Amino acid sequence: MAAIALMICVVSSLSASMGGGFYMFKKEQENTAKEELIAEKKASPYVTMYSECDYKEEIGKVGEEDDFEEAELNIGSGIKSLIVPAGFKAVTYSGKDKGGTKITLGGPSDQKCTSIKSMVVTKV
Repeated sequence: MAAIALMICVVSSLSASMGGGFYMFKKEQENTAKEELIAEKKASPYVTMYSECDYKEEIGKVGEEDDFEEAELNIGSGIKSLIVPAGFKAVTYSGKDKGGTKITLGGPSDQKCTSIKSMVVTKV
């Protein structure tokens, strides 16, 4: 009887460690994909905005035009993540019409899981 209980413990432990390993493998794949996306967007010729944390659901780009110098934006629903490539500067605000907390991001940089309601993007 003790041998059966010991065998059940071994099988249970083994299956738990394999399940945990698979979970860690999937998380590592997600992190690698996210890092690749950030690197790609940091090399792009525009600032990329996302409506969700962790760079999910792209909602727009700023600075694609050849003659772009500066843009002031008010975003009603807000931005949750932002990627700023080299050659750009984004001054973000937590409130509308440049109100609230001000954070300046010079490229290349990224910001995730934040709340941006307005911002000024400048080509430097």
